[in-house]
Amino acid sequence: MFKHPVNTNGPSQERLTASTIMQIYKKMHYDAVGVGPLDLSGGIDLLRTNGGKSFPWISANILDKQGEPVFRPYISKHSGNVEIAITALTGKANTIPQDIVIEDWQTVLPGLLQTIGSNRENTFIILLSTLTNTENQAITRKYPNISLIIGADSHQHNSSPKLYNNTLVTQTEKQGKFQGVLEIFFGTERKWGQERKKELADLQNNLGSLNWQLRRLQKRAANADKKDRYSISITRLQAEKNGLEKKIATLQEAIANEELSKSEPDRFEYRFVALKKSMANDHEIEDLLKKLTQQIRELHKKKATPGKRSATTQQQAATRLAGSVVCNECHARQFAFWEQTAHSRAYDTLVQKDKNLNLDCLPCHVTQDLYNSKVNPELQDKALLRLPAILLSVGCETCHGPGKKHITAPEQFQMAARVKEETCLTCHTDDHDDNFIYETKLQKISCPAG
Repeated sequence: MFKHPVNTNGPSQERLTASTIMQIYKKMHYDAVGVGPLDLSGGIDLLRTNGGKSFPWISANILDKQGEPVFRPYISKHSGNVEIAITALTGKANTIPQDIVIEDWQTVLPGLLQTIGSNRENTFIILLSTLTNTENQAITRKYPNISLIIGADSHQHNSSPKLYNNTLVTQTEKQGKFQGVLEIFFGTERKWGQERKKELADLQNNLGSLNWQLRRLQKRAANADKKDRYSISITRLQAEKNGLEKKIATLQEAIANEELSKSEPDRFEYRFVALKKSMANDHEIEDLLKKLTQQIRELHKKKATPGKRSATTQQQAATRLAGSVVCNECHARQFAFWEQTAHSRAYDTLVQKDKNLNLDCLPCHVTQDLYNSKVNPELQDKALLRLPAILLSVGCETCHGPGKKHITAPEQFQMAARVKEETCLTCHTDDHDDNFIYETKLQKISCPAG
């Protein structure tokens, strides 16, 4: 729900956004949503009020002070004759509401699995986990009756399904860049198997290729003066062939046994679908996002002092920035070049989309002092809403550093001539620019010399 541990009270952009996300999840008919550490940033009441009783929040290890689960520990569903139990474990958080605790998974999981399986046999158990990937693997070693773990480790990206013990572990890239589609074909027992007949066909194709290579080498060796030079390759291929024939025989026996016993393991197929901006929007979701944009605008209108977006001395007194227009006095050629770049029009793009009061967007569309590491984020947000017009673009000082002292004593206070990659990456993150190549982009925006 949140990107950062904000712990805000009262109206805020973060809380409005979180409420809208919950509404979207309802529209998408989610079966279960595991509570993550950052989801708690707005407090328990926000999740309960905006999600409502019908919202499928689950967490087995978020407990109140009496040791009782705050959310449902698990949800049960059916697919044909197979019962599915979906549970969730919440990872540790830096800051959490005072009235709850996040219990260790090692304490909670044994009793939970016993409850899920006490009156049920052959249940397919899914765990939604915001624990680390290392912790997830530890769970698979201890509890192989968990069939599937869908992770949300922030250090992992798209992770193809991998089997650990008898548990399948997978996850998608964070923040909705990809849709993970995992199709499960239930068998008669809760063990993962492969598509054995397809696997057999692949092995038989490989055997055919090996036989062809062997025949070719044996024919060459028979007609060659120095047969020894082929003997090593022939011996190696023969060993591969023998190993492959054993695998084929074992697999054929397994297929025959399964057909006799009529037992069949669970199988899966998967794919990752990249979510592109060119995809058609869902109209209901689009309306919710438009409503959110308007709510954020109305919220920040009160903070953005109307009629004072001018370059007054008083407004600039508390900042180290001077504004790109001042640079034009000594660097006219470079200023003219900058005016032709997309940086100079960055704020205008927000105005066109009605997002010029959105604090998620503003920081990368205005001139900021990125060379100042002591900026208070909360005070910075308030300042962003009151910036003078002279700073409403990605100006010279965004890349080259604050220029107010440089104006008064150019030789003593010199600007950074070449922008560092880490400065660019403040805004050109993977989330906002998945095609950013530092050297390539630098050539496009580098000012002319002289």
